[in-house]
Amino acid sequence: MALEKAKLQWSSLIPPLKGEIECQFNPAELTIKKEVSWEETTIPSFNAHRLKFGGGKPATYNLSLFFDSYTTDPPKPGQDPKPPQDVREYTNQLLRLTLRGAGALPAMYLIPFASPPSVTLVWGKITLFTAVVESVQVTFTLFAQDGTPIRAKADVAFKQHELFGDDVLPAQNPTSRSDPRKTRFVHARQRLDQIAFEEYGDARYWRMLAEANGMDDPFNLADGQLLVIPQNLD
Repeated sequence: MALEKAKLQWSSLIPPLKGEIECQFNPAELTIKKEVSWEETTIPSFNAHRLKFGGGKPATYNLSLFFDSYTTDPPKPGQDPKPPQDVREYTNQLLRLTLRGAGALPAMYLIPFASPPSVTLVWGKITLFTAVVESVQVTFTLFAQDGTPIRAKADVAFKQHELFGDDVLPAQNPTSRSDPRKTRFVHARQRLDQIAFEEYGDARYWRMLAEANGMDDPFNLADGQLLVIPQNLD
């Protein structure tokens, strides 16, 4: 199986509008942090404070990325050794995520409301929430003889930035959000076992219908009730 490379896909309101940074090496770990606010109220004669939900805070995650442009491949006979590649060709891409319009245009050409780009981490079956870069810290750890940096690590902090929705965690099953289903209106004289036979050809699936519709009493159908009919029988 081919190794899936982690990618940072970014988008901006100004040209070039979007881009992608492929991680040279995948991060060793991924930690997502989500905080909420709770307001405390002191109540006399109680041993603990009363808590009132004060709203959620943006989720965050951090990545530690490693970059290495040093090559140990020996030159072919008759060829000079290749000069070391500057590792900043990788790290500068991350730094541009902190600039308005990803640093593609001089400041004088930027529209006033242009902000640094929005970023989404895509790694195989994982797609995280839309975020912005809070900070980038690059540490160069190896240099060529002429001072060219050839190895570095970058610590990047991201903060959730979504106008609509606050989905922090990706779906565990990529198809769970698009599970095919149908609905039908029923009346009080019908029974779930009859409906299961009509839909699946087997009355024993009435239990699945009851679970899919959260019914405590599977025989208590109401006139005009909308019933969800799952299509996945697994």
